[in-house]
Amino acid sequence: MRPFVIFLCAGLTLACTQEQSRPAKEAVAEAKGTAAEAEKTAQQAAADADRTVNNARVAVEQGVATAEQKTRSGVDAVATGVRELGEGGVVTGRVSTVSRSHLALRPEGSGPGELQVDQHTRFLLHGEGLEKPQLAGRRVRATYVVEAHVPVATEVEVLTP
Repeated sequence: MRPFVIFLCAGLTLACTQEQSRPAKEAVAEAKGTAAEAEKTAQQAAADADRTVNNARVAVEQGVATAEQKTRSGVDAVATGVRELGEGGVVTGRVSTVSRSHLALRPEGSGPGELQVDQHTRFLLHGEGLEKPQLAGRRVRATYVVEAHVPVATEVEVLTP
């Protein structure tokens, strides 16, 4: 009977050990599953970050290319406009009317009868700069450039006060 008791005790001990180790085994299996999920999530986040970086790089490259193209076409358009009517010149004549944006004159020779003026137009009297003077009736010499088919005065010098 003694071997039977030993066998029975050993069997009960083995059963208790297996019963106690079951929660630990389940916890290990659950931890492995969680670790696998975390690894998948990290890999997916890394892939998403790579896609975002690549999309941003492509967008920047496209923006740079678009800006370069627009700059080139703008420069070409201005250059074409200047070339089509000439680079500009000088016209002398009497001012008939002047406004904020235009200077109308009766040219003494050839040249445009109307010039556009802007904030970059300089007005001179005896070589000295002055604020936009009362020019009606005065004889002037105007230097101009042609921008987009429009003559624009760069400098207006009063010849007679």
